[in-house]
Amino acid sequence: ELPAVLYMMHNDPTSGHFATDAMFHKIKTRYYWPQYYDDIKKYVEACDSCQRRGRSKKNNLLHPIPVHSPFYQIGIDFVGPLPRTKRGKKYIIVAMDYLTKWPEARAVSEATADATAQFLYEQIICQHGCPQIILSDRGTHFNNNTIKALTEKFKINHLLSTPYHPQTNGLVERFNRTLCESLARQSLKNNDWDLYIAPTLFAYRTTKHSTTKMEPFFLVYGRSARLPMDSEQLPDSSVTHDRLVELIDHLPQGRMKAKNQVSQSQSKQKERHDENIKQSNQFKIGNKVLYFNVTLDQSHSGKFNPKWRGPFIVQQVLPHGAYKLQTLDGQSLPTPINGNLLKMYHELN
Repeated sequence: ELPAVLYMMHNDPTSGHFATDAMFHKIKTRYYWPQYYDDIKKYVEACDSCQRRGRSKKNNLLHPIPVHSPFYQIGIDFVGPLPRTKRGKKYIIVAMDYLTKWPEARAVSEATADATAQFLYEQIICQHGCPQIILSDRGTHFNNNTIKALTEKFKINHLLSTPYHPQTNGLVERFNRTLCESLARQSLKNNDWDLYIAPTLFAYRTTKHSTTKMEPFFLVYGRSARLPMDSEQLPDSSVTHDRLVELIDHLPQGRMKAKNQVSQSQSKQKERHDENIKQSNQFKIGNKVLYFNVTLDQSHSGKFNPKWRGPFIVQQVLPHGAYKLQTLDGQSLPTPINGNLLKMYHELN
């Protein structure tokens, strides 16, 4: 009788697949058996239809990316598609240095491997030297033979983030929002935003960053930029020389201070993030899990479709909260999945 009662009070259309507490309050006025709240909770948790709905939750502890030296490590990303400009530009390719927070950006017509390679060569390698590490997502404009050849030639380690998890490259993602907001405020028409990229970059580079507490321009050049509103009067040459010597002497200290500021900021962010993450949310090999369908969640047509795929089996636990999954018949998924896109799949005993 008990399975029939649970089914009627949860699965029946007149019960609406409501959550544990709602189901419990409806049952307790009609039935009683020992530990019935626990049984109701387990039944709702194991409802296949309910498990395939709802949003994803954060399961992973935060793993900050250590900073090293200027342009040792950069993140790279594309913004777009945006309204096409008069010059035929629809995308912005963006890069940022993890220590100095110095951004580079270029408007391009298409998000392609060739556009990426040209940007990396001309605006990163030829201007700032070869980075040791480049972090990007797995988009085809980054994950291809052209970029592989370029990174191998210049001895660059190209790291790819897990699918549908841009937070892995969060530094660039945050700058993307800042860049787009600034362009939107300056562009009077939708077809001229590409004209404002260079001055927006200059503004960002010459503004104190909230993390390092210094201007990116100073951390790269060892001096503050001369702004349009600065005095046109030329300073005394002896004062200029003394100031230059002082800046050169203090630049290493400034960069070390910025590095410490970044580390402190990362530690605070990790502490705030991790206090709400339970260790029990970490998955183990052999666990059955569901995988959140990000593409479907972002589409209006998918509102009535299940948002979770699976179940899958955890095949391998990787560093920094990533997992290799396989189907129930043993076929491995091609790419690692971030743990924030997974949840445990429950079955009725």
